[in-house]
Amino acid sequence: MEYALVTASTAGIGYAVAERLLREGYFCFINYANNDIRAQAALEQLSGISRNVKIIKSDLSHMEGVEEIHKNIGDVKIKHLVLNCGVTDKSPFKEITPDNWNNVIKTNVTIPFFLMQRLYDNIHEEGSVVLISSILSRYPHAMSISYGVSKAALNALCQNMVKVFAEKKIRINALEPGFVNTDWQMDKPSEHRLRIRNKIALERFAEPDEIADICFRVLDNTYINGAVIPVCGGYNMV
Repeated sequence: MEYALVTASTAGIGYAVAERLLREGYFCFINYANNDIRAQAALEQLSGISRNVKIIKSDLSHMEGVEEIHKNIGDVKIKHLVLNCGVTDKSPFKEITPDNWNNVIKTNVTIPFFLMQRLYDNIHEEGSVVLISSILSRYPHAMSISYGVSKAALNALCQNMVKVFAEKKIRINALEPGFVNTDWQMDKPSEHRLRIRNKIALERFAEPDEIADICFRVLDNTYINGAVIPVCGGYNMV
């Protein structure tokens, strides 16, 4: 039995990645922060696919969450690690506070680093890590400054970690999804969604399982390493 861990995986992209890994025969650790009702529903749905799933309640906006993840995994060797947890802050430029800024950077960059550090001995020789970044790391967005900066930093973290992981031949890559049909995007006003669609060459948002498919292919490929891969349908190319 091979094991995988996917953070922030009771909805959206994380859930789709966990579902794909279960269907591929992995034992999957899934994670959530605080929505117990949604977490229980996700666990029931995933358990219908495979019983090889364990859920970990751990708030990865705080360092304590890193230890909670490690405690629940124990000595298990992880073949695939997908770090999907992320937050944003849409405060206007003049209203961004140090606390808001630091929370985004901590959750999106600092916690993934220290989670990889804490789980280093757990990650299997020749295992694979995927960081879920964002296409907004490439294309500035005035209402998500800290988010875009944090995701650009996550891309840099990915490439810096290649040398760190080389000793164990662990591969690490980052995916940059564009706009995906998740709760995060569905909550946007319809006119806002239309403006976004008009900037996408394929004229539609991605589905979570499309991102999960790319994620699994990157995890499973034994040579791709240090890559930052846009998966955005041609956003800002028309």
